[in-house]
Amino acid sequence: MDELLAKAKDVVAQAPDAPIAPLLLGLCDAVARLQADQSEMRKEAFREGIRGAAKVIQNRQKMQGSILSDIVAENGGNADVFAQEAAKVANVAPVKIEDLRKLRQKLNTALEGNDEIDDELKRIYYSVVMDRNPSAADILPPGSPSRSLDVATFLVERVLWEGWWTLGNGGINVPEKPLAKVGRYSGQDSRPQSAANPVLTLLSAWVLTLIETIKGK
Repeated sequence: MDELLAKAKDVVAQAPDAPIAPLLLGLCDAVARLQADQSEMRKEAFREGIRGAAKVIQNRQKMQGSILSDIVAENGGNADVFAQEAAKVANVAPVKIEDLRKLRQKLNTALEGNDEIDDELKRIYYSVVMDRNPSAADILPPGSPSRSLDVATFLVERVLWEGWWTLGNGGINVPEKPLAKVGRYSGQDSRPQSAANPVLTLLSAWVLTLIETIKGK
């Protein structure tokens, strides 16, 4: 559809005085509005689904075959906590580059992960997810993204579908800090980052990549 719209606009650009030009432009605008409406409807349906799923989990009701229920069971998560986390998806706001810079500073200076960093990571994650066509598979698993490497890698990989990451860490007696690099696509070079531990290092590199992505737009 996007390709057809682009071709129609090219036709108008080449012959702006043609009798059909206004009709083509009108059709392009109408289709664009329809696409935007459908996207927002899908997102709102997802929000409502998450609200309902979170309430069901919180009420200890069974959800046969539910991805959310399976995640809680597999990870031994607390249902109340996880329900609260899932419900946050419905209340995210766009993330600004200033937010990312402040978070990166916290990641680079923290000695270990903490709840404050977790909250900011989740807010940024869900903001990115909601810009797409989200599904229940995008819900973060139980755990702390700033303390758990498993949760951190889930977060990085769900946001950067076509990206890559590397993380190196020495042994107990190795004085060098961990080192990580994160890229948006194969072949993209990125600056290595270091922080107090492997999890914070990976997240710092990830946030830097998000910053560079926004700056490049």
